[in-house]
Amino acid sequence: MKIAHLSDLHICFNYKRNNLSQIKRLIKQIASSGVDHLVVTGDISDNSREEDFIWFRKILKENDLLSSSRTSIVIGNHDIFGGVQTASDIIDFPSRCVGVDFKDKVRKFVNYYEELFENTFSPSNKSVFPYVKDLGEVAIIGINSVDKYSKLRNPFASNGYVSKEQISEIQKIFDLQKLADKIKLVLIHHHFYKNNISSKSSEHAIWSRLEDFTMKLRRKKRLMKLFVKNNVELVLHGHSHEVKKYSRQGIKFINAGASVDGENQSTPGYFLIDSSANEIKTGFKNLDDRIQVHTKSGLNEAYSPQLSN
Repeated sequence: MKIAHLSDLHICFNYKRNNLSQIKRLIKQIASSGVDHLVVTGDISDNSREEDFIWFRKILKENDLLSSSRTSIVIGNHDIFGGVQTASDIIDFPSRCVGVDFKDKVRKFVNYYEELFENTFSPSNKSVFPYVKDLGEVAIIGINSVDKYSKLRNPFASNGYVSKEQISEIQKIFDLQKLADKIKLVLIHHHFYKNNISSKSSEHAIWSRLEDFTMKLRRKKRLMKLFVKNNVELVLHGHSHEVKKYSRQGIKFINAGASVDGENQSTPGYFLIDSSANEIKTGFKNLDDRIQVHTKSGLNEAYSPQLSN
């Protein structure tokens, strides 16, 4: 099975129109490349605007990707709270975040892409997250890692947090007998390492540096323990805008970065994950259709998954 991984598209008609054509080209290339499934790990919109979500929905539909069997997504912090584009926005942003109805934003996000959540299972009676999607040899587990706004705990609305309740629900998913012999892939927005590259989620440099100090995932150790215990093979995420592949406690992690304006790739692109014959191969594929080998991050490395009994 071949899976394409995008993240942090940050669609924005007011400030990032130049990215729109590149996103369209990326989606078209993915759809025509023989990829079986597309995953997008959050921050589809830069400013949580309806027009951004609807535009991306249209692009998916035009490329026959607006279905649960073809595409899976999770939500990012910008999809709920938006971000900062100008210096004056810095002053207004906290008050905007206070007025955000977190649950309603998640509900609307799911509604924009309701077709992508069909044929999924969630043990929660409050939200579609966490969910599991059975794709045959692969099971995709989607997690909402966005933390609620707090002046002290999450002042820039960029931190991540997975509650005890959601962790319990994730375990219920792992306990499903039908997942026992499947390759388990986790989709989550936030990263699992110390960020050392400033975010480019906003054009304002000061805000970008401030954000960088708060781009953390709380309860990270509990999640890692959960993933190790349940033989997760691969975790796909974004949030920090860099193309990166790394390992933690025997689990492989892939950060697709900002797929159209990331820090360390020369052209837009996406990760390609190929799981076949009990082996997972990964590589970063540029928009010009070349596989980019990145030895520092270990891209294009092949490894064998440890399937659970």
